Amino acid sequence: MEEEKGRPAPLWFPPVVLGLALVSSTVLLSVGISISHFSGPATLSRLTPFLLLMDEIGLWIFFVGGAAFAARTYWREPFLKLIGWHFRPLVDVPVGLIVGVVSQLVIVPLLYLPFEAVNPALSKSLSKPAQSIVGIGHGEGLIVVAFVLVIGAPVCEEIFFRGLSLAVLRDRLENYRPVLRATLAIIGSALLFALAHFEPLQFAGLFAVGCVFAGLMWWTKRLGTSIVAHATFNLVALLALVHLH
Repeated sequence: MEEEKGRPAPLWFPPVVLGLALVSSTVLLSVGISISHFSGPATLSRLTPFLLLMDEIGLWIFFVGGAAFAARTYWREPFLKLIGWHFRPLVDVPVGLIVGVVSQLVIVPLLYLPFEAVNPALSKSLSKPAQSIVGIGHGEGLIVVAFVLVIGAPVCEEIFFRGLSLAVLRDRLENYRPVLRATLAIIGSALLFALAHFEPLQFAGLFAVGCVFAGLMWWTKRLGTSIVAHATFNLVALLALVHLH
């Protein structure tokens, strides 16, 4: 008997998964605090590498699990096919490296340049969250921070935001004209990506970068390039901040 044809996940599905991921992150962070006998407020600047990892794993479980659930329950197709888990190293690596570097060193700085002309202290405020994360790691702890920023986050976030979320918008908007469909899907997934970071000052930069990564996914129809670009984007910031420290 032929299996019933699947359908796209509803538009509410990615935001709900994101909400569950945030709850899971909070729960695992609390477990980590209990295990490590951490005392005091669990602000970003005070987290240990272990607690940072626990916090991120809580997100990653639902980012990847949500996409896997949607592939099986809604689309009824293999998880890797849904999210576009394909790599062409000879293309994805060089293109991703270039896009990641340009996004970090050109696109984001140019975006904030007019605002920094009015408020020269803005650049320090913009880099504060990243500085706090890098400040968590010293010695071996820096390896954990590097793993989170350059491997874990790029892979899991791309699976969720450019794999699942973009796929939902792509398929739910299939009756729209191609250009409008692509524009709305890219903007929608980038908006969710920017909102998920809860950084008002960094919102514009995150949204712009989210559009770039989503555009890569739309153009290539695979995650390889956007994962490399995301990892490179984070790596450039990490190296710069480690140098400053």
